[in-house]
Amino acid sequence: MLEKSDRSVSGTLKHFNAFDLEVGLLVPTPTGLSKSIMDATASVRDYLLDTGFHDYARQDQGAENKVVRRAFYVLPDRLEETTVSLYRPNTKSGDPRIWFGKMKNFADPYNLLALLVHDGAIYLINCSRQEILDTLSDPSTPLGDLAARMRPTLDPAVSELLDMIREVSRMGYVPTLRPGDTGIGMTLETHLGISANNNRTPDYKGIEIKAKRMRGKRSTRVTLFSQVPNWKLSPIGSAWNLLSTYGYFRDGKLRLNHEIDANSPNSIGFQLELDAGRDWLKQNHVDRETLAKRHVTTWEMQTLRQRLTEKHPQTFWVGAKCRGTKHEEEFHYVQVEHTRTPRVRNFDALLEAGLVSVDYLMSQRTPGREVVRDHGYLFKMHAHDFDALFPASEVHVFS
Repeated sequence: MLEKSDRSVSGTLKHFNAFDLEVGLLVPTPTGLSKSIMDATASVRDYLLDTGFHDYARQDQGAENKVVRRAFYVLPDRLEETTVSLYRPNTKSGDPRIWFGKMKNFADPYNLLALLVHDGAIYLINCSRQEILDTLSDPSTPLGDLAARMRPTLDPAVSELLDMIREVSRMGYVPTLRPGDTGIGMTLETHLGISANNNRTPDYKGIEIKAKRMRGKRSTRVTLFSQVPNWKLSPIGSAWNLLSTYGYFRDGKLRLNHEIDANSPNSIGFQLELDAGRDWLKQNHVDRETLAKRHVTTWEMQTLRQRLTEKHPQTFWVGAKCRGTKHEEEFHYVQVEHTRTPRVRNFDALLEAGLVSVDYLMSQRTPGREVVRDHGYLFKMHAHDFDALFPASEVHVFS
């Protein structure tokens, strides 16, 4: 439902991240407001669980098991106390529901609502009302006061690595140690004295290092992580079935190289879809003529959240100026953007809003053999949207 929000999901997440606040997001529908009911989406359920506010998995169905707790509407100049109801009805499979008292006086259909848990209470912020968001920077207001009290402390362990990269920067342009896109990272890590990292753990004392070329003002998509689909849950069954069914011949090889997002089908009809009920990310195929939708591959969202958390507890995104090409390319590492633990629930929202996409990079390894050569199933986003996924970053520029 986030895709129907009347306010930018990415812009709102960036706003909260600038103050190091993690929130859950909801969008009420006209039907939901009229019937006083909203679905507690997977990301909202995870947020309430992680903050210790409520665990739907431990809640039985039925009105007699409803939980009612303290809540507040956040207004520019005051807090208005209300209640939040958390329950699982007897109908269907007991899909988790959430409702705030007097919501019809506070929100309109398709407003973007942020949930903020603090000290055992839940605070509801109508992000579609700019005058409320504008108070976030003023600690004399209810929302600004919450932000000031909830801001975490910084991890002091980054200065050592910053000094090491600063020393490499002082070397000026250094020749690549490997041609191609992987050369920029491999060259930096070699000069830092860090061995190649082929596992899922961060590169240096809990810090992941990602090097990228700086290309002026043009925004580039960067890889967050790679994750193979769960083939057992995927109707297509295997990488070879995916390639042989939807691939195309180019340069004498069967290939499948495509970017896929949730906004709309790409040129071959691939589109992502979040299945909140199963907590899956699905890649569908949409027929151009009939618009019939076919489920093709599946990722379990919990696996994707875990990969994101594992890969980026802290990350140095190192920017380099470059000159030359191929074997003659050289890099001058001039900038570090330091991000900290990503907002995992924001990842769900950014996928749903089409701001995180997936790249298939597949080809047939040997003609005549059913063997796939793949370069990962890459989850990517534009660098200019980092502040929607990560808390406020710090940028260090080396002169």
